Amino acid sequence: MRIAATVLIDCPPEHVFDTLADLRNEKHWNSRVTTAELRSAEPIGAGSRFAVVNGGTAYDVTITTYDRPTRLALEASGNPDLTIAYTLTPTGDGTDLQSDFDFRPSGALKVLFSLLAPVIRRNVVKQYASLKALCER
Repeated sequence: MRIAATVLIDCPPEHVFDTLADLRNEKHWNSRVTTAELRSAEPIGAGSRFAVVNGGTAYDVTITTYDRPTRLALEASGNPDLTIAYTLTPTGDGTDLQSDFDFRPSGALKVLFSLLAPVIRRNVVKQYASLKALCER
């Protein structure tokens, strides 16, 4: 299941990128994330690994694309597996953040995920409002 989302954020792409790339920040804007730990050495970049708990589900997350400040991609292993691709475009006043979420549930979760798609879409919009507020502080 794929979900696309877009949000305009009134701050430079570099700041938005850095906030997204350090998944430890996600606890501050994504209400579903309870823990996020860096599992590889600093600095954060391509290949950096994180352990994240989102909605009670544990994920191992790896940064697969790190093209600061325009493209960031994450591969998350859990149930469901998930790829998130971010594209950041500078605007006159800030950043246009476009996201593509590719959820790959397995087993019985496949049926449940198709039923939950509208809820997941609403949740992404809610979380992006929090990301926007965090970046614009």
